[in-house]
Amino acid sequence: MTGRIALVVAVGCGGTAELPGSPPPARPPAAQLTASTLQPGADLEGPIAQPARRERRAKAESPPVDLVADRAIVHVDVPPIPRGAAAALALADDRDGWVARIPDAVQLPAAAYGDGKLYVSGGFESSRFYALDAETGRVAWASTELNDPGPTAAVYDDGRVIFNTESCTMFALDARSGKTLWSQRIGSVTLAQTAVAGGLVFAAHPSDQNPATTGPYELSAYRVRDGVQVWTRSITQELLAAPVIAGDSVYATTADGSTYRLRRATGALVWSEALGATTAPWIAGDELYVTRARRGKEQQIVVSAATGKVIAEQRESAGAYAWDVPTTTTDAKALWAFEGSRPVVDRGVRYVAMGGEIHAMVASTGEPLWQRRYAGNVATRSIGSVAFAGSEVVVATRDGKLFGLDVDTGYTLWSYDIGHRVIAEPVVAKGWIYATTDDGYVVALHVADATLDGWHMFGGNAKHAGSST
Repeated sequence: MTGRIALVVAVGCGGTAELPGSPPPARPPAAQLTASTLQPGADLEGPIAQPARRERRAKAESPPVDLVADRAIVHVDVPPIPRGAAAALALADDRDGWVARIPDAVQLPAAAYGDGKLYVSGGFESSRFYALDAETGRVAWASTELNDPGPTAAVYDDGRVIFNTESCTMFALDARSGKTLWSQRIGSVTLAQTAVAGGLVFAAHPSDQNPATTGPYELSAYRVRDGVQVWTRSITQELLAAPVIAGDSVYATTADGSTYRLRRATGALVWSEALGATTAPWIAGDELYVTRARRGKEQQIVVSAATGKVIAEQRESAGAYAWDVPTTTTDAKALWAFEGSRPVVDRGVRYVAMGGEIHAMVASTGEPLWQRRYAGNVATRSIGSVAFAGSEVVVATRDGKLFGLDVDTGYTLWSYDIGHRVIAEPVVAKGWIYATTDDGYVVALHVADATLDGWHMFGGNAKHAGSST
């Protein structure tokens, strides 16, 4: 049976709606649940307690392959509210949520969470940027000072919100007020997100000496306090998604499949390799994990972080969609929004959504642990890139369904259908899931207690390298 969520009007009218059916059976507290005791469809009071850290988890009994097989999807009635408005949602079991509509009403990239607010671009066609109250969705401030369109997904770092615009400036705003702290013209077109670490902001941009359509591009570092450039190095193309910071280095994948490692303090080139990569990399210890195009499909590979050489070839996708990586010359907006099949590695386990499938595997060997599939054509990108928050893997489907999966078993802990297309990675903060849609809505669902936390922006943190906590 399918449940529904009732809308509570923003002024506070109305009550809560309960899911149909009998009360759930008695269950142990969430803290007592483990991968071995969890049953399909278990109704949790909160996220499963974080397992003890170890190199890899024991392989658990696999859940049903189809995502909708072990828990009915709860439908959320997202109302057609006016632009700039917000409305509350009442979920069963005293849980709540909200929906807000960004005034520009266009496709939105991933949001960023920080200091009780959600920071949202107005979209590729917009010259505005917004901060929403994270618990109500009401606009806290709106920046009208942007002189360029196309704000990218933002990063939040130490009271600053930092993002690029498509044409052609990097901005740092005060997270409390929206006031511009500094701005730096870096070139048009500029489609990738920034990254922040160690007092530096890293951003890709066209070279001043060449047109954006012919390159080359550059990757540069700027001081986070004032935007002054520290170093710049040539790269072959615009980045996919964002730079990634790990240890003393900045890593990046370009739209032509090249992957780079540079020293983050100086920009000195450690290596560059034409890996055919289709995602930003993930770095874990002395290994780099990335998805690449291979024989018309996507493939998971392991690369030496020291040399850039491939040391293992692993799972291939079921579908031939690997050549859909956009470029600045084919579709700038698509590249602005592109995230790809980026893997996440935690405690020796790799999680990745490839086409219409989600895989958990032993990172070093590729041995499968569990697999889930979204009904429909697995040969297309029907599932977006994975978010990871402690005990849960969170994904969104292109047609607007949100799933929380147990990291050890793959079982569905919760699932909702918001009825609006979702292209960007969801954000997970203090028990809330935040999804941005392709028609200007932001939907927030309070699905767990505050321990479900840590994925506050694309890639988790301002380094795009894992947990924000």
